[in-house]
Amino acid sequence: MAAIHGFYLHLADLRRISAKAVDTLFVTAPHPATGKLVLEPRIRVDPRPSHASGWAPAASHEEFAALLRATKTARDRCMVALLGACALRVGQVVSLLREDMHLVPVGSTAPGCPYSLGPHLHLEKRDGHPRGAANKNRGTVVVPVPQPVVMLYADWMRERLTIPGAGNAVWAFVSFPGPTGEPGGQVLGTRRVQDLVSDLARDAGIRHIHPHMLRHTFGETAADLDVACDVLQRLLGHRDVASQNVYRNPSDARVARAAQAVNDKIFGPG
Repeated sequence: MAAIHGFYLHLADLRRISAKAVDTLFVTAPHPATGKLVLEPRIRVDPRPSHASGWAPAASHEEFAALLRATKTARDRCMVALLGACALRVGQVVSLLREDMHLVPVGSTAPGCPYSLGPHLHLEKRDGHPRGAANKNRGTVVVPVPQPVVMLYADWMRERLTIPGAGNAVWAFVSFPGPTGEPGGQVLGTRRVQDLVSDLARDAGIRHIHPHMLRHTFGETAADLDVACDVLQRLLGHRDVASQNVYRNPSDARVARAAQAVNDKIFGPG
């Protein structure tokens, strides 16, 4: 690692690459066990299975429930719930601010927000996340939040009070105190949530799950319920209505039921 790092430093000295590239590829950080400063790569090879087609299969409802049962903290339980029940992307979860969470009852409004149809959150397009998280939506997107997630967020708010460094943090989800003395209350990165979901799947004894599979859980469930294309487009925050086609994969049984329903209308029932 030191040799590779030196090679890149040499290229930077020769101005063959930007000096910023070295900082992008390498970081000096305390070793978790010894506390001594060590050189580590910022980019890690992920040995976990991938999907050659580029399409992320949905986690089943049972797998989603298994992940929730495997969580050990209210924070993790709430983040997993937001991924599956609100179809948020990882970058959106870690980019949420506390002020984005408007978990008010139906008929009530939060200050400065006219939305009165119940608990919801705002996905804001922002740049400059401390850990480089990306939020792909354009402008502001309002996402309804179901009551179970409202309750899980309330549990997390109570748990958050036990983190000394979390009081002044603007982020909705923050870190716990670390084993090497970190105070906690720091913003999370996308990799932390990806690793969390992967670890929960392992602990639950199910196949490897990554966060985008939970977004597909929401999308495919909505498609199976015949949620209208324009409505699902709003729910998923898609720019193009065609983006949701990946979620519409009707089974043979569903197609057969639809054909029967159409013919019942044409010929009359049995």
